Amino acid sequence: MFPDNEPTVVNAATALKRVLFVDDDQNVLDEIERTLLDTNSDYEMAFTSSGRDALRKLEESAFDIVVADMHMPEIGGAELLTEVTRLYPQTVRILLSDNAGLDLVLRSSTTAHQFLTKPCDAATLRRTLDRALRIREMLASPGLRTVVSRMSSLPTLPAMYTKLVESLDDPEISSRELGDIIAQDVGMTAKILQIANSAFFGLYRYVANPSEAAVYLGVDTIRALTLSTTVFSAFQKAGLNPSFIGQLQQHSMATGIVASAIAKAENLPKKGCDASLVGGLLHDAGKLVLAANCPKEYADVLVLMQKENITAYTAERRIFGATHAEIGSYLLWLWGLPDEVCRAVAFHHQPRESAATAFTAAAAIHVADALEHERAAVDPIFQMDIDLDFLKKLGLGGRVAEWRRLCNEQLNKKEDA
Repeated sequence: MFPDNEPTVVNAATALKRVLFVDDDQNVLDEIERTLLDTNSDYEMAFTSSGRDALRKLEESAFDIVVADMHMPEIGGAELLTEVTRLYPQTVRILLSDNAGLDLVLRSSTTAHQFLTKPCDAATLRRTLDRALRIREMLASPGLRTVVSRMSSLPTLPAMYTKLVESLDDPEISSRELGDIIAQDVGMTAKILQIANSAFFGLYRYVANPSEAAVYLGVDTIRALTLSTTVFSAFQKAGLNPSFIGQLQQHSMATGIVASAIAKAENLPKKGCDASLVGGLLHDAGKLVLAANCPKEYADVLVLMQKENITAYTAERRIFGATHAEIGSYLLWLWGLPDEVCRAVAFHHQPRESAATAFTAAAAIHVADALEHERAAVDPIFQMDIDLDFLKKLGLGGRVAEWRRLCNEQLNKKEDA
C-alpha cells in the first residue's frame, strides 16, 4: 500500500535523536556544535562539509533530520535535499541560507520542509529541532510518514488554479484579491502560509490568514509562485469522484468561516480566532493527502463507511492505521505552521483528547465541522455528532443553539456575496 524505501532503524530511541548538519563552512559547523552542546542537547549529531559526504553518511545509517546550507559547491543544499527526498523520504529536511531571494524560495519549496536563516541563534535552532523530532512521533506508520514527508504541495482543484492564473492577467488585480482566491482552496492556503511564514521572509509575527499572507508577499511574488508549476499543483489523480474533492474544499472553507465566528463569539484571543479560521480551512487536509497518494485505498474508506455505517475517522484508522486528522496535522507541523493550528487540526474530531480545560480552536472547529455538515444535509455517513458531554464539562452545553444560528448567518452571507 505504501512506499517501502525507508531507512532501517535499529535502535528507535537513538534514531529519534539523530541529526546531520551539512555546511561547507567549518566555522559554521563548529558554531552549531558549540551551540547545541551549550544547551545540554542530547542529540546524536553528525557533521560534514560536503553534500556528497552527506549522502554517504545517510547511506551508512539513518538520520531523522538533515540541516543543509543552500550555497555549497558541487552539490548545493536544494540539490542535496532533492536526493534526500527521493532516497530517504521519512527524513525531516531543513534548509539554511543567508540569502533569501525569491529564486531560492522557488527552488527549495519542493525539497525543504522548513527554512532557517543564517546565522541562526541557539534558541531558534534548538526549538526547530525539538519540534521536528516531536513530529516524528506523531504517526506510528512508517509508510504514512513516508507519504506525507514526500509531499511538497497539496492538490488544488483545477478550477481554482485556473481562476488564480486568469486573475493574474488582470493588471489591476490586488494582492488581497489574489489572497481571497487562494483562501478558497485548501492546498493553496497551506502552501502560501508555509512560504510566507518561513524564516526567509523575516516576519516578526505569524501570518495566520491567506489574504494577509498574499498582501505581505505581493502580486509579483504570488505570480512567480503560481507559474512555477511546482508550488501549487492541480488535483489529477484518478480513483475518486472529482465531486468528492470539490465538496471537501467547499466544506473546508465553510468550516473555517463558522469556526472563526464561534471563536469570536466565545471571546477567544486573536491567536485562537486565527487558529480557528485557518485550522477550520485546513482541518481535512489529511483527506487530500490520502486522496492524492492513495486514491484506491481512500475509495475503500468511502465504501467501508457506507457498508458499515461508520465515520470516516473510524474507517481511516481501520484501513490506514491513522486518521486524516493525524495525517493533516503531521504535514502542517512539517511545514512549520504554528502549534495551535496543528493541534486544532489534530484534535478537531476529539477535542477532549487534547487535555484542554477551556474552549479552544480545536473545539470551535469540532462544532463548526458538525454544524456545517448538518446544514449542508450531506449523506448521513459524513455527518458527525457534537461532543456534548465535553461541552457540558466546559459549561458550554447550552451554547449549541446560538452557534447553530451563527453558522446559518455566516454561511447565508457567504452564499449571498
